[in-house]
Amino acid sequence: MSADRSWARRALSRASRGDLEALCWLDGGPRGRSVLGLQPAEEVRTDDITALGELPQGYWIGWITYEAGVDAVLGRAPVPRALPGVCLRRFDGLLRWGPGGTDVVGDARAGEAIADALEACEPWEPAAWPVRRLRSAVSPAEYRRRVEAVLEEIRAGNTYQVNLSQPLHAAYTEAAAALPFSRRVAALYDALRTDTPAPLGGLLFDEGYALVSNAPETLLRWEDGVVTSSPIKGTRPRGATPSEDAAHAEALRASLKDAAEHVMIVDLVRNDLGQIAAPGSVSAPKTPALVSLPTVHHLVSDVSARLADGLGLGDLLSALFPGGSITGAPKIATVRIIEALETAPRGLYCGGLVLITPEAVTVNIAIRSGVCDDDGLTVHGGGGIVLDSDPEDERLESLAKVRAFDRC
Repeated sequence: MSADRSWARRALSRASRGDLEALCWLDGGPRGRSVLGLQPAEEVRTDDITALGELPQGYWIGWITYEAGVDAVLGRAPVPRALPGVCLRRFDGLLRWGPGGTDVVGDARAGEAIADALEACEPWEPAAWPVRRLRSAVSPAEYRRRVEAVLEEIRAGNTYQVNLSQPLHAAYTEAAAALPFSRRVAALYDALRTDTPAPLGGLLFDEGYALVSNAPETLLRWEDGVVTSSPIKGTRPRGATPSEDAAHAEALRASLKDAAEHVMIVDLVRNDLGQIAAPGSVSAPKTPALVSLPTVHHLVSDVSARLADGLGLGDLLSALFPGGSITGAPKIATVRIIEALETAPRGLYCGGLVLITPEAVTVNIAIRSGVCDDDGLTVHGGGGIVLDSDPEDERLESLAKVRAFDRC
């Protein structure tokens, strides 16, 4: 088999060929484990998140949209939208690679067939960034107005924190527009994963869409009966020099506002896990960890619990999805506020990419994620609004969150 470092380049080459629905790649980046499936054996497409509790055992890769989770949280009938609320594809076997080496999970022949298919591809050669500058669909004044509306809700006692976001769009460059859709997507994802690697990335194709994710946040990891959720709340941009970078990191650690945001979300996640946890098993650290990514610093806490007897994936997702760090607290009241203020669906953003195996379940929170179609790239940027938030600062933070996609 090829050396591990070449699998990603060959996967990009395969993706660029245009065999779109055949490829599902969850990308752990240079420090993590990646899994890739080709030619799924079956597919489940639905807008009802509860269907995930009835999946037969196997190796599944797919996604859940933010709106599918909101429909479930609010107890209303699922609503069909342009991007299916749930899409999961089952593979007989997957190819897996990373720092620990290359192996096959599931059926050996299916996994080896994936390796053979990738080895038959010439390694991908980097191409030009394919989209223009991001343009927000929301004016600066309107975004500030929405932040003010959130602050009024907080003052009225209807919520403590709201994760507000805005959609941004980038059209293809003239040169990229002349290329096949699959080559544009491969060029975009190659640059994204190379320049700003993240541990929970992904590239999946659907009918007329490509989903690209560069996410650092884990909604849940369920293995050996233990569920861990790792909410991110608190952000600063990386500095231009080592001293400036260190100052930004220290400012984040010392920020009372960010600490308050983080504590509220950790408490929300503890409460969510408490719904499905064995009594007394929920735990969280006293202080968050600082995690530094290529474009931002974050505060992260690992909240864990042991799943109560008799419960399964459907119960787990119903309790945790959508993640508290991308809604706010309390969850039900806050998702209603978000729905009233945001005029465009989030779709993949704040939904999750999913990997299900007989041994474990992993779901990311699809921040730093976008959808490509024939018109270009759409992403969202957002942040948590609390009582002392400044509207313009919050707008600028929402733009900092998508810096990895804005490079022309």
